[in-house]
Amino acid sequence: MEWVDRLVSATEWTAEPGACDWSDTERSLGACLPADFMEMRRRFAPWGAFSDHVLLLEAQGDTESVLARHASLTRSMRGNPDNRRLFEPFGILGMDDGHREKGLVPWGYSFIEEEFFWLADTSQEPGTWPVLARSDPLEPFQRFDMTASEFVCRVLTERGFSDFGVAATIGTPFYRAF
Repeated sequence: MEWVDRLVSATEWTAEPGACDWSDTERSLGACLPADFMEMRRRFAPWGAFSDHVLLLEAQGDTESVLARHASLTRSMRGNPDNRRLFEPFGILGMDDGHREKGLVPWGYSFIEEEFFWLADTSQEPGTWPVLARSDPLEPFQRFDMTASEFVCRVLTERGFSDFGVAATIGTPFYRAF
């Protein structure tokens, strides 16, 4: 978990890791989640934000969890099929529209409405799932062939890292528990 360790070091985070139970989420999705993300959530256990910018969805909860956000997207698409176009060509993992084994799974967002997903494929090792990100629901997704922990670390620490990078404006990265 090299990138998780880098993130802990960059933010100088010293709090004790917490416990996260992902079993309900993984069972409902029909897929294991990437180990680096689960470790990142364990190491940064209290709900909070990286540099008052990036938030990671939690293991459990009614609104700010991977499962709750995934369920909300699924309901939205079933309730209004026109919403499916917002996630084309990928779809949402588990939908009955040809995306049962492949599709998007949300894992985080930013305070300026950026959205972060995995492009999940249940036939592949979860650690190989690319990150897809976008700054607005009407904008196309950008693909990053890296783990979620690498993406978050690079957003916070590398000047000029994609359109999502904030290193030039935040100074020293930090994690603020709410």
